[in-house]
Amino acid sequence: MPLCAFDETYLMMGVTPVENIFIMNYLPKAPGDFVRVYLFGLFQCYHPDSDMTPARMGRLLDLTEEEVTGAFQYWERMGIVKRVSDNPPAYHYLNIAMTWGDESPMEKAIYRHQDFNNRLQQLYGTRILHPAEYDLAAQWVEELGLPEEVVLILVESEIEKKAKKGQRPSFKYMDKIALQWAEKNINTAALALSQVTREGSAGQLAARILRRFSLRREPTQDEVELCRKWMDDWRLSEEEVISACEDTTAAKQPSLKYLDRILEKRVSLIKSAPTPEKQARVVQDDQAAWDAVKRIHEALGIAQAAPTPEEKSSYFGFLSAGFEPEAVFAMADAMGKKHPGRYSMDRLEAQMNAMSEKGCLTEAQIRAYIDRQTELERQAERIFSLCDYKNNVNTAATAQMEDWLKLGDLSLIECAAERARGTKLPLQYITKLLREWKKENITTAEQARAAQPKAAAASKKLNAQQYAQRAYTDAEIDAMLPDLSRYEEVNKP
Repeated sequence: MPLCAFDETYLMMGVTPVENIFIMNYLPKAPGDFVRVYLFGLFQCYHPDSDMTPARMGRLLDLTEEEVTGAFQYWERMGIVKRVSDNPPAYHYLNIAMTWGDESPMEKAIYRHQDFNNRLQQLYGTRILHPAEYDLAAQWVEELGLPEEVVLILVESEIEKKAKKGQRPSFKYMDKIALQWAEKNINTAALALSQVTREGSAGQLAARILRRFSLRREPTQDEVELCRKWMDDWRLSEEEVISACEDTTAAKQPSLKYLDRILEKRVSLIKSAPTPEKQARVVQDDQAAWDAVKRIHEALGIAQAAPTPEEKSSYFGFLSAGFEPEAVFAMADAMGKKHPGRYSMDRLEAQMNAMSEKGCLTEAQIRAYIDRQTELERQAERIFSLCDYKNNVNTAATAQMEDWLKLGDLSLIECAAERARGTKLPLQYITKLLREWKKENITTAEQARAAQPKAAAASKKLNAQQYAQRAYTDAEIDAMLPDLSRYEEVNKP
């Protein structure tokens, strides 16, 4: 038993001295629960309880054990409490007046941003910041060169944004933002507030785009960053971005990432125009190209697929090659009518390349080619029918028809098809006949029908067949056959 001790009644009727420095400099900035923990701990210093633990203290103060531990960590960071043991937890209260004297190098390193840390904690309220979070915030100040006021504005804006979504801001994510701000040289409170305003506008734009896409959710941070890039880096207005959404409406799953590709192409075209007038013309041409690709999609019968930047580039390629716009539409329309939905923009591009090699660049030339191909298909179907060839007419068939017409007119080809009926390879036989008739100067169907086909070469006999065969008389053959007359007698009714 100690020589002197307070009586038990002193616990209730006595006093616990609190330094005025604490009341004037620490109490106003600290969260209320932290103050309660500090005062109760101070009370324990004057009236020790050997059974006191953070868990028991929490029950007495209607706090959790974690909240009590977090409060002591806070006062430790403030430099007025020192942890002397982790297991079991134990803390020594320091004389605050003495801590205001000359600090050791270690104390200066640990508490170099006491007021800054305190303001950070105030932003978070009852959620206790981890020492690593304080260290990261200090790095933004010391290594990135961001003023404390700028960092506080950054953190506060993130807290407000996440609070609207019922989420907690992440220091890891804020680290990326701090780096971006440092790269943009946002080094004053005014610049920081302006940046927060712009980022708020980016979030609003992202939400507006999602609503246009009929997506009922909040934009992700990546989507907000895309909007910020369009507005800040590419200097696009909200209405310019929204107008570009029209080019994604046919997509099965429209997204901001897809919209980003569209805007990137448009911005690159605008940058290539040296004057505002030419830039405006580029925008008009770009929109006209999107409309043209949509029209091509409709002609080809492509359903539920949005035009892509690559398809728009292909269309510009057609124009650069010298095609009239209506010539492209005429070819797409012909392909779509023949096989709706079968052909893609790639197949159209291949067809247009073939037209370019033939020198067909105008609408009139394209339509003349299409009419010619239609006639060749009709003629090929007639020839296939005459020679009983069962395959469908395709591009190879029309090409074959053109080759035949170089050897003779249609009536001559029809005559050859009639002759080829029943042969194993009727098309090859038609070609053979036409070539023979051309050599013999047979130019009409009448001449062809009068001409006798060349005799086939005698087949070569095998050695095994080269032997003398016996000749039988009629009597000898009759003797070999069975007598069937008896069967006829039995079967008579």
